[in-house]
Amino acid sequence: MTDRFHLASGDLEAVVEPAFGARITAFRCRGVDLFVPVPDGPHDPSVGAAAGCFPLVPWSNRVRSARMAHAGRTLELLATDSSGTHASHGHGRRRAWTVTADGGESSVRMSYAHPAGEEGWPFAYRAEQTVSLGEAALSVTLAIENLAAEDMPVGLGLHPYLPRTPEMGLWFSALTSWPPVEGSLPSGPRPVAAAHDFAEPRAVVLGLDQGYGGWDGSIHAIWPEAGLGLSIHGGAALGHVIVFTPPERDFVCLEPVSHCVDAANLAAQGVPATGHRVLAPGERLVVTVRFQVEVF
Repeated sequence: MTDRFHLASGDLEAVVEPAFGARITAFRCRGVDLFVPVPDGPHDPSVGAAAGCFPLVPWSNRVRSARMAHAGRTLELLATDSSGTHASHGHGRRRAWTVTADGGESSVRMSYAHPAGEEGWPFAYRAEQTVSLGEAALSVTLAIENLAAEDMPVGLGLHPYLPRTPEMGLWFSALTSWPPVEGSLPSGPRPVAAAHDFAEPRAVVLGLDQGYGGWDGSIHAIWPEAGLGLSIHGGAALGHVIVFTPPERDFVCLEPVSHCVDAANLAAQGVPATGHRVLAPGERLVVTVRFQVEVF
């Protein structure tokens, strides 16, 4: 079984590497990169890369001090962010996934089974991801099933890295912002400040690392110098989007996710609209994100 799947349809091509955290390592239109490509070579999922697009499962973004409140107790998780302080982005991105269906140049389906207790996560679960490529869009369906005998906190999302260019523009609508107030962590929803409002097309605002809630399900990026645009569409279960625009890097992350940063802990404090949810034993959560390419 190959460790790298090349998908192609019309002007689009994508590369998927299940053993590298189920990451999409390239996505191009007419040879122009729409995701920051992962350099060729051997890839270790435990190391990762600031490139491509990886699944966020069973939670997205940071959990404060790697301690998650759940059902009256505290889950002591492994700190995995760059500072060694917080638990970050779940397990799936740092694991090799198993291919379960090969659709040739059109799709690939893969899965990952997490054993109870690993990295302090006391719940067994199974995650599945299907990546499909059509003539105008890349679609990713991500699912998780609770295999434990008790309720399990859960969150899903995708973490794509888009190349930042001098003329790049963004726009999307959101009801609230979740700005960081303690390092990289929010305390709750706020009105969207004018300086960080993307309801109308505008240039990328650098230095953002925050979430938005109540977004309308679509976020748009455009590269005028390439004559290309990318619309990211998420379903109703993905009620939040994280925008990360580090000024010292040449990428932008636009992450459709089901919950805000540190959602479980904020929800336990009574903060509203976090998107935090719990799966009963045997219950599944399924989300789909469509990356629609626009040529002009």
